[in-house]
Formats: sequence, structure tokens, C-alpha cells
Amino acid sequence: MAQWNPLHDLVSLQDRMNRLFEDASQRRAAEADASDEVEGADWYPAADVFENESEYTVAVDLPGIDRATLDISVDDNRLAIRGNKPGLGTTQHRVECPRGKFLRTFSVPASVDQNDIKAEYKDGVLHVHLPKRPERKPQRVEIKVS
Repeated sequence: MAQWNPLHDLVSLQDRMNRLFEDASQRRAAEADASDEVEGADWYPAADVFENESEYTVAVDLPGIDRATLDISVDDNRLAIRGNKPGLGTTQHRVECPRGKFLRTFSVPASVDQNDIKAEYKDGVLHVHLPKRPERKPQRVEIKVS
């Protein structure tokens, strides 16, 4: 009877996951080449989404980004955050921080007042505030029968 080797199973699983992601990346690249609507991105910054009673907040980690290069827009109930983090232009001995074009998109709920969206960029974190519309409370309407 063969002895079970959990390390072998983990390595095998990792290989399968790597192939899955490579296949998905290749399909996405092919779709991007075929469609002018899809904008390619070199990297996708980390983001958190919070909600309280009055608003949603999207916090995106963008260290080292010049605020003048940020493009934030809402179109068709989609919040898009675009920008570019240029390379340093010097000889690099280790590169761990992403460079190039980035893009993050988020669905905007119908309850958001899109005319009052605000953004602030401080300490390398972009906060986009999406205020909620005041809810209309249901009211009873009496209908008379004639």
C-alpha cells in the first residue's frame, strides 16, 4: 500500500490552479485584443468597500500615484478608477511594486446619489464616497371607489 504524501497533493493542486489562471489570462488577453471596449490593465490595486447608514465608501490602495493622473468616473452604474504608475527609469535590482496602467471597476447600487459622489486621496489611499439617496418612506394612499 502506497503512503499518502500531502505535500505531493498540494503541489499538484497548485500546478492545476496555475494552469487554470494561465488559461483564464490567455482568454482575457484574446478577448481584449478582439474588442475595443475592453481596456487592458497591467495591475489591479487592492480595494475595500464599506457601508454605513449614509454612504458606501470604496478605499483603494494607490501608494506612489500622482493624484493628477487619477481618472474616476461613473458610467452606466459602474464606478471606474483608472491611472498609471510609471516606472522609475533607473536600473532596478528588485521589482515588487506594480507599475503601469491600472483599472478597478465597481457596481454602483441604484440607491446612490450619483450627482454627489466625492473622492479624497490621502496617504496613498483613495477614498471614494458614494452617498445614499434618502429613502422615501412608503405612504398609504386611500383610493375612493365610486
